Amino acid sequence: MANDGSGFTTGLLVGGIIGTVIGILIAPKPGDETRADLLEKSDLIRHKADEFSETIRDRVGPTVEATRDKLIPAMENAKEKVIPLVDQVNARFADFSSENAKSNIPNTRIEDDATERS
Repeated sequence: MANDGSGFTTGLLVGGIIGTVIGILIAPKPGDETRADLLEKSDLIRHKADEFSETIRDRVGPTVEATRDKLIPAMENAKEKVIPLVDQVNARFADFSSENAKSNIPNTRIEDDATERS
């Protein structure tokens, strides 16, 4: 997936915002003017952030949709292949467990018979 310089653009935008705020705060203006400028700049920044997020949604949205459209059938296909394998493993495990249980059962009748003969 191409980066398209989005990291640079984000850095440029954030750097511009920080630089603007610092410049406004350092500028020798009366407090009322500075607050008015900050309010105006914050509205501008909010608007630019909204535009930026809309641009990102427009660019990424189709990719997300296409990926989801491909991923769902792939997951269903994998599920169809895996379920029979899981069933086979479970059946073999059950067979193995039952065979193992049969061979580990002590033959109490033989032991009882040997005890009675003594």
